Amino acid sequence: MASKISIRVHPGAEPWAPPLQAIQELSKHIAGDVLVELYPRSAVRDLWSKNMPGRQFPGDYAFRAWTRGDRITILADSTETPGSILWVLAHELTHADINRAPFMDIALRSIPRPDGYERDDKAHEAWPEEQIANLVADQWAPRLGARPGLNRLWWRRRVDEMTGAS
Repeated sequence: MASKISIRVHPGAEPWAPPLQAIQELSKHIAGDVLVELYPRSAVRDLWSKNMPGRQFPGDYAFRAWTRGDRITILADSTETPGSILWVLAHELTHADINRAPFMDIALRSIPRPDGYERDDKAHEAWPEEQIANLVADQWAPRLGARPGLNRLWWRRRVDEMTGAS
């Protein structure tokens, strides 16, 4: 039985919805079924409180997406492009596949996340699982109609430009 990506695009996130052809192509290469939910970034605080109970909210622009088991949540607003959402999707699918591979999951999770993992971009990008997910997303991006290099550091520059942050 082939694996399948199911996608729910919530109101306000429609401009960033991945093309059906990309979803079908990625579905052929993942290790199991996955539900992807694409939300407008304006829902971030509510989503965090529902999905991460008891964990301190790291900030409106602390992250782009997260994966928990076979569920991926992606946030979209003008800091993203349709291509960068495809890149994030491939990145998060990598996390989902790692979660399903106990041999890899146990090994990667034995490496402590760097201090500031959720808030600091360089710390986030230093964790080996993130590096693997970035590598996979960079390899898949051209096949999906996107470009490599749309990682967290690329996104942070866009956020800073668009929000006036420094």
